[in-house]
Amino acid sequence: MLDLDRLQQLVAVAEHGSLSAAAQALHLSQPALSRSMQHLEETLEVSLFTRTKNKLVLNEAGLLAVEQSRAVLSAAEAMQSRLRDYDRSRRSIAIGSCAPGPMWLAAPSLIRDFPEKAITSEMHPTEALLSGLSEGRYQLIVVDRPVKEPGMLCREYLTERLFVSLPPAHPLARKEGLYLSDLAGQTMLLYSDLGVWERLRREKMGGIHFIVQKDREAFADLINASFLPSFSSDLMRAISPPPLDRVEVPVLDEEAAITFYVCAAGRDRSLLESLSVKSGG
Repeated sequence: MLDLDRLQQLVAVAEHGSLSAAAQALHLSQPALSRSMQHLEETLEVSLFTRTKNKLVLNEAGLLAVEQSRAVLSAAEAMQSRLRDYDRSRRSIAIGSCAPGPMWLAAPSLIRDFPEKAITSEMHPTEALLSGLSEGRYQLIVVDRPVKEPGMLCREYLTERLFVSLPPAHPLARKEGLYLSDLAGQTMLLYSDLGVWERLRREKMGGIHFIVQKDREAFADLINASFLPSFSSDLMRAISPPPLDRVEVPVLDEEAAITFYVCAAGRDRSLLESLSVKSGG
């Protein structure tokens, strides 16, 4: 049978240009590597090297063997990765989301309905999430657009709407609604991991000065202790009620509302059923 270690050694010989250089890179003695290559030739029943008195050079069959070895090693690595992902999916549920709020909301529902599994979550752009779901790295993803792909289930999950959280004495707190342009010149507190909302900050909030906080709990503490405005959303209000001494004013820009969709592989329909359809407001 083929030994993957010997295939790796053959590739190393090709990459390093000589048996001695490959042996050094592999932390083997040159005689040990030479014997290993002889065993590989015996297994394949093909001569892979042209041997001279002081040199070992890959022949045409050897070069072909190197090419095929790379393909075999790549396939073996992919197999190992897929099996690990499958085993992990049996013991855990990995959530990927393009925004923080839907991820924070989904996790408690899954913990409740699948208490025997560990729940992990992380945030990435939509295209990376779709790729990760197809490759089995995620069992559930939340994205900002509907998806129609073979073998994938996807439905509308919720719409998140942006609010501005203000102390009651702030001049803008008396307004029934705000446009982002109304915040120009303001200094605001901002949570750093915005996900897909980062696009809105970059494109429409250039006139706002932000004090950015990376830690979620520290960000909440800052809001409670500060008179500075911050952003909130109807979804965040559902997860954690706003401070009593704050007024939350809706943002009126069209882009300040995002509809999210939840997707899973067909075999994981139960995960979608665990997440009831929600809407903001």
